[in-house]
Amino acid sequence: MANLPVLELGDDAYERGLIHGRSQRTQITENIDTYLARFAAGGLNAETARKEGENWVGIFRAQNADYAEEMRGIADGAKLPLGDISMLNARYEITFGLFGDEAKANDNPALADDADGCSTFGVMPEASANGHTIIGQNWDWLAGVHGRCVVLRITRKNGPSLICYTEAGIVGGKMGVNEHGIGLVENGLVSDHDGRNAYEKPFHMRCREILDAETYDMALLPIVSTKRVCSANFVVGHADGEIIDIETSPNAVSYLYPRDGIVTHSNHFMDPRHGPSQMERISTSTLYRANRLDRLLRAHAGKIDDGVIQAALADHFAHPNAICRHPDERQPEAKRTMTNAAFIFDLNARSMRVANGPPCSTAWELHTLDGNAAEQAAE
Repeated sequence: MANLPVLELGDDAYERGLIHGRSQRTQITENIDTYLARFAAGGLNAETARKEGENWVGIFRAQNADYAEEMRGIADGAKLPLGDISMLNARYEITFGLFGDEAKANDNPALADDADGCSTFGVMPEASANGHTIIGQNWDWLAGVHGRCVVLRITRKNGPSLICYTEAGIVGGKMGVNEHGIGLVENGLVSDHDGRNAYEKPFHMRCREILDAETYDMALLPIVSTKRVCSANFVVGHADGEIIDIETSPNAVSYLYPRDGIVTHSNHFMDPRHGPSQMERISTSTLYRANRLDRLLRAHAGKIDDGVIQAALADHFAHPNAICRHPDERQPEAKRTMTNAAFIFDLNARSMRVANGPPCSTAWELHTLDGNAAEQAAE
């Protein structure tokens, strides 16, 4: 697999979108097709999905004008309808917001497994080999998205510079680190409360606002300040030695803190206040992935480095539904998931190591906030 494309972006939101849209038009179109196929597999036809995307346009604009402008730039640059770009950016919410109670996992698992499946971790300075704060994850999601993602390096004066990873066509970087040492990784969660609130701030916008923050308290605000359409788990770290794992459902928030410098999470709730957790009923691998990742890391506490992390993220216990996930041929093609990418963020170095595919067989590449990856790798 070729290295990830890196888009060099600047201060102007619309211009950032134009560059994104022009350079990734083919990949954006393919992502739209992948999601339309996935929605159809869950009973949502293309016409209705596109209409729902149009419904979200005004929500994006009302919640965050810069985000909406960047979306508009992507649409213009790619010569695609704004509603289609909005559909991509609200893809996390669309299934659950549109179907409400039908998204209950046991009643309609075809819808419930639309939530991202991932294994995340955080390592505090006392547990890492170099005394740095490190976060990361395997991002397990639709196989059809693989090869259609980009790295955004945003250098600006009117907000924090940042480096992040996103699907082509989606503004918000789901995984990233900014110049202030604030970093983000996350997991999908499913509660039977999902869909109770309509048209709240979208998940991908919350992710981008975390990375747009200058201070740690402001980075936590986009997660907790408003109600949500559906559930998600956010791992937010700071280079100065803080990590909080935040579980969220539509009307509740709970917090997990590192134990002896290590925290891990997968795709089921640890706190019962969110209502019945549903992901484990249709993706039982979540029940062992976080605990197994914790053990693999904890065995090296105080000496955790890139090598230890890379080996843990490549673990194949219970293949193909392992920490390092591979497509399950027993699933219909539109529903197959895999580890699309693996990440290690050194928040002190403001760096992102990425394996652009399953980390068992994919070379890791280094991306840095200042773009001097080769020099830093040599050091």
